Amino acid sequence: MGFTIIDRSKWPREEYFRYFLRAVPCMYSMTVQLDVTPIMRQHARPYPAMLYFLSVVENRHKEYRIAFNEQGELGYYDVVHPSYTVFHRDDHTFSSLWTEYNEDYRIFLDSYERDTTLYGDNRGLFGKPGRPANLFPVSVIPWVNYESLHLSFPRAFRYFIPMYTLGRLHRKRSHYYMPLALEVHHAVCDGYDAGAIIREIQSLINDWKG
Repeated sequence: MGFTIIDRSKWPREEYFRYFLRAVPCMYSMTVQLDVTPIMRQHARPYPAMLYFLSVVENRHKEYRIAFNEQGELGYYDVVHPSYTVFHRDDHTFSSLWTEYNEDYRIFLDSYERDTTLYGDNRGLFGKPGRPANLFPVSVIPWVNYESLHLSFPRAFRYFIPMYTLGRLHRKRSHYYMPLALEVHHAVCDGYDAGAIIREIQSLINDWKG
């Protein structure tokens, strides 16, 4: 797990970072309806496919992998992996698993299938052991086609990696849509950056060949 320290004396974002971390702590969210028709036309499973697309975007841009290390130094991870939830139908609880990212979709899908098979029935908050620090969180609310979702983390103002929540897959005429709520920290992510995340995810879906 590589971690690169940011030289804050030369970091162009330092003024914005300090302002939105200390003077005016600010996290914000937005919800969009992603057109996931290409995924459905490939007869792919939408949940692992979306985990893959989110992972691709996260790992293309170091700005989305910024964190404090254990020594309190600001930097960014060389790679991040998706941490995601699985639902237990019998008692309506969930557990969090994680899968190692690979830029090859087939390899990632095999790893996802292996992790959900091995650990998907484990109970408790964390179903897969050995959680590394370089994870980014993805949740899913598959029962609701929501228009807006806001997460509240009163103590999360030192957490800078984007957080994602997927909603119910639904069909409108000949297209399939899925809501995606994006939660980001203004210290590292402005409106332009949040918009870029959404645009790039949609572009990856549009161009996907399976």
